[in-house]
Amino acid sequence: MGRQWFPYVRAGVLERTERMVARAVRDGALPAGEALVVLAAWQALLERHGGPDGRCLRCRGTSRRLCGVWQVAVAYFLRRPDP
Repeated sequence: MGRQWFPYVRAGVLERTERMVARAVRDGALPAGEALVVLAAWQALLERHGGPDGRCLRCRGTSRRLCGVWQVAVAYFLRRPDP
């Protein structure tokens, strides 16, 4: 199994950020321009965090531990249930 889980974590985080931003814009909680900035910032951070697969050196070095950046992304975007 090893590192095969990482692409799913990455895809889940990016998908969830997109859904959250779309919902905030739809509900009027966040202006579209600001929502796009938040979405673009998270996407850029995660896409540029490490190598082509998105994993940093620490993430690549182990099969079970995520670095701090990915721990925050998972905690805020994957572990929180949709309201």
